[in-house]
Amino acid sequence: GNNLNQIARQVNAGGGIGHDRVQVVAALMSIDAGLERLRHAVLEKETDNDR
Repeated sequence: GNNLNQIARQVNAGGGIGHDRVQVVAALMSIDAGLERLRHAVLEKETDNDR
């Protein structure tokens, strides 16, 4: 979590050139999508275990 906060602060502060910022935001969006898939998989697993 701490590293993601540092990255977000740098992006929000305007650190880096525009191209770098686009790459960072794209990477963060990809990480977010992966975490969302993982969350759904865990919830499905918990539902299966309740049966």
